Amino acid sequence: MLNPMKVLIVSRSKDVIESLEPILRKDPNVKSASRLLRNGHADPLHGVSDLPDVVLLQVSHNWEAEIESLNMRPPALRPVVLGVGSSEDPQVLRRAMRLGVRDFLNIPVEATEVSAALEKIQKEKSATHSPVPQRITAVLNAKGGSGATLLASNLSHIMVEQLGLRAALVDMDLQLGTSALCLNLKPTVGMADALSAAQDIDAMALSGYMTRHASGLDVLASVAHGLIEPNIASADQINGLLSVIAQSYDHVMVDLPRSIDPLTLAVMARADRILIVVQQHLSHLYDAKRIVNALRGHLDGVDQRLTVVINRLNKKATVSVRDIEQTLGVQFRVEIPNDYKKVCQAEDLGIPLYEHAPSIPLTKALRQLALNLSGVTPVKRGLLRRMFSEQRQTL
Repeated sequence: MLNPMKVLIVSRSKDVIESLEPILRKDPNVKSASRLLRNGHADPLHGVSDLPDVVLLQVSHNWEAEIESLNMRPPALRPVVLGVGSSEDPQVLRRAMRLGVRDFLNIPVEATEVSAALEKIQKEKSATHSPVPQRITAVLNAKGGSGATLLASNLSHIMVEQLGLRAALVDMDLQLGTSALCLNLKPTVGMADALSAAQDIDAMALSGYMTRHASGLDVLASVAHGLIEPNIASADQINGLLSVIAQSYDHVMVDLPRSIDPLTLAVMARADRILIVVQQHLSHLYDAKRIVNALRGHLDGVDQRLTVVINRLNKKATVSVRDIEQTLGVQFRVEIPNDYKKVCQAEDLGIPLYEHAPSIPLTKALRQLALNLSGVTPVKRGLLRRMFSEQRQTL
């Protein structure tokens, strides 16, 4: 039997708290508490020892700062936020969505709406935290431009947006990584900063190096500014940082640079699945073979963790799928359809494919791959997320 869901009402209005408390008390599956905010600390959970699963937060004059302070907490200590207020202003809805608010309850709040919202969260929690181990997926190109960053950023986004997972995207291309660009993010800190503090970093400190996407995906960007030296970190530092990240998320997607060195090998040694992205060209096949052979020489039993991803599938290409299978001898294979126009549009806009073109065969293939990698079942999006999506489509 599931433990009662801990729900904390946070508001600057005593009337709002008094209207919500009787609703929650009637639900036997909820353990409720309330907190009346006054001028002072922006963190709604400041000094709270018994952390809630859900925060019902009134959208008042300081609500954005309050949500941002919650987002600074590591994922394992971060509650689900439900907004309480008026949804008449689409700008408020849009800002709330971008800050990670799961759903929105209009004042006066109906008991049925509260119950439905909490029931949905409980179902997601049960599905997401089923006995599926935390997983790490490493993605690398066989040849530059094969599409590894496209896959890594979109797969991790789908894991959050559709599968309800706590997922992180880690850009390991320390010199020229572009994962943040694909998601229209402008990080001020990133991998270089985290590695410099790797010896002392913990789950709480980790959140300070992450940049959050509107979907809830946390991104550890390659670097905030300029180029850095490739020897900035050791394999031990990478391992230590990866351990902290893996403990904080359900799934970690690592976008690797195109190289076989101590740092990339340290990541691939720990990865549950290694995706090698190729296209149907002789040069791609040649380099993919060299990479597979190198991994077989460095990592024991790696064949069971390798998947060849044939990106931009072309059934009329000179290099066929069968040629790739026979040359690489890899047991697992995934085919990703070609839609060059939609991909270019999405990348130029910094919008994930699941938002920009959810119905095209390419996105459907990515959704299936994300599902296979995660081992969980999809969850439905909340009302606020659907409303935001509908508004965006009409813009």
